[in-house]
Amino acid sequence: MQAQRSAGESADIDPLFLVDTPIAGILPATSGSVDLTLYPDGGILACFVYGLRTNLNVGLSFGATRFFGSGALTWNNLPGIMVRYRFFEETPVYPAVIAGFDSQGRDGYIPSDKQYAVKSPGVFIAVSKNYFLYGSVCFHGGLNYTIERKDEDMSPNLFVGMEKTVGPFISILGEYNFAFDNDKESKGFWNGNLNFGVRIASKIGLTVDLLLKNLLTTNPYYPNIIRELRVQYVRYM
Repeated sequence: MQAQRSAGESADIDPLFLVDTPIAGILPATSGSVDLTLYPDGGILACFVYGLRTNLNVGLSFGATRFFGSGALTWNNLPGIMVRYRFFEETPVYPAVIAGFDSQGRDGYIPSDKQYAVKSPGVFIAVSKNYFLYGSVCFHGGLNYTIERKDEDMSPNLFVGMEKTVGPFISILGEYNFAFDNDKESKGFWNGNLNFGVRIASKIGLTVDLLLKNLLTTNPYYPNIIRELRVQYVRYM
C-alpha cells in the first residue's frame, strides 16, 4: 500500500472538494480515502470514498451535531451517498470534467427544515483546469441541483473556486458557492457562501484542512464566520 498527498506542488493525487464544493478530482482505482470534519456545535462528519474502477468513485458519509459537548445529538437524517465519474481528462487545452451525485450536505442537519445548513450538491457537474504559475494554480467551477427542496426554492446553483500551491506540501483554497438554491427569502447574486482554507499534506497520506467559512455571514443558520477542521487519509489498497 502507498500513501498519497493531495496538497502542494508534490501532490500526487486529486482532491475531491475545495472547501465544500465538488471539483473534478477523482481517486485512482483501488484507492480509498477517509475524511473527518469537525464543524460548529460539536459536529462531526465522516466520509468514506473508494475508487471502484478507473474514473469512477463511490462514497458514503454520516454525521451528527453535538457529537462532542453536551445536549441531545442531532443525527443526519440519512447517510450521504456519493457517486462521481470523470468523463474527460484534463489536457493542455481543455479542463477535466466530472459528473456525479452527492446527497451529503454540510454544517449539520436541520430537522425542522428537513435540510442541511449548507444544502447537499445533489446532481452536479464540475470542471477543473491547472496552470503553472510559481507552482500550480487551479481554477474550478460547476453547476448543481440539490434534492433538498422542503423550502420550495427550486433554483439550480453555481459555484466557482481556486486552489494555489505554496511549496511542496501546502495549498491555499478559496471558493464561492452562490447558494441560489438556498436563498429564497433573500434573492441576490452575492447572497452565497464565501469560504477559504489551507490544506497541508504529509508524506504518510494524512492531509489537514484548516477552514474559514461563511465569510459573508449570509447563511441563515450561522450568522457568524465559522471555523472547521478536516482531516483526510488516502491510500492505495
